[in-house]
Amino acid sequence: MSNLANDLDSTYNSSKLSPKIVWLEPETLDEAKFMNSQTITQTNQWLTYLNTLALHGFEKWLRERRPGTIINKDIGDATFENICFLSIGEYRLCLIVLDNLVENFVSIPAQLITSNNTAAHFYVLVEVLEEEEQLNIHGFLRYDLLSKYSQMRYIALQTDGNYQLNLSLFDGELNNLLQYISFLEPSAIKLPVVAENKNSLIEKVSGNINKTKTKLGRALVNLDKWCDGVIEEGWKSTKSVWDTIPNNLAWGCVRSRKELKDFPFSQTKLFDFGILLQNKCLALTVNLKDKENQERVVLVQVLPYEEKILPPDLKLKVTLNPNTSESISREVCTRETDNAIQLEFSEKIGGEFQVEISYEGAVLLEEFTI
Repeated sequence: MSNLANDLDSTYNSSKLSPKIVWLEPETLDEAKFMNSQTITQTNQWLTYLNTLALHGFEKWLRERRPGTIINKDIGDATFENICFLSIGEYRLCLIVLDNLVENFVSIPAQLITSNNTAAHFYVLVEVLEEEEQLNIHGFLRYDLLSKYSQMRYIALQTDGNYQLNLSLFDGELNNLLQYISFLEPSAIKLPVVAENKNSLIEKVSGNINKTKTKLGRALVNLDKWCDGVIEEGWKSTKSVWDTIPNNLAWGCVRSRKELKDFPFSQTKLFDFGILLQNKCLALTVNLKDKENQERVVLVQVLPYEEKILPPDLKLKVTLNPNTSESISREVCTRETDNAIQLEFSEKIGGEFQVEISYEGAVLLEEFTI
């Protein structure tokens, strides 16, 4: 580990004095001031001003080197103070915007990495020097390399819910970024694949960051329709998923269980937790069968997809009648060598339940009606 750190520090020391400088045009400064005037709070005004300058400056640099490039930009999300996004084709870029780079590291919210709603193929570190009317582009970092550094424990989650990135991690040769955008297939840099749609949400929760679960219309996965062959997007027949991984020992163990033959309806959804688990997929399986007295039995399982065992301290929680005074919850947590965790329950037809799968603060949430 120390050798890696020395190599990275050496890389940074040789390049930190030569950022790429972009001179900001008068019209860019005027537009940023206008955007600034439209913002309500003084703090947000300054952040909006910096983000606007950063986006325009980086866009200018990019267009000078790749004329005709179509760029879609987003000044930012109020959730992140010094972050803005842009896309080039299928590539997503995240600009980390600073106004005074004095440390040898930069901190970014963990959600920028762990959530597929905000994860980017490239993270670009830029510094806005307003008085000098210039933008310094210090370097960029590929998502897959960021994941690799996480595996090597060179970066770690801090108590405030941020990742602290040493500047030596960033590639100061910006021509490499242009080469990647021009010739590398976006699929070569794998991003988190958790579906953050009307039914599910993954987010980072750590330190004093509150866990929130927002819903768009609170659409539920309808298990009753599964019985009629109507399956929501993102779910696949469990058998079809098994057929793609015939040599996976963990799945072999679970699918050989005799009692599973009693469940005629079974669907599976694949997901991951980004760099927290090195982008390795896991599987959420929901099994369903009818019971007497207008009730159904549900068996919820979490299984490894690309490994033989689940990571320790992965938690599965099921809540019946969520968001009501009658809610009841049960949960189970993985141990060192578990290759599956599961919870089974029965509920009346028309009832609702919620499934949470969590690992080191990242949460996958799914809601169902039976």
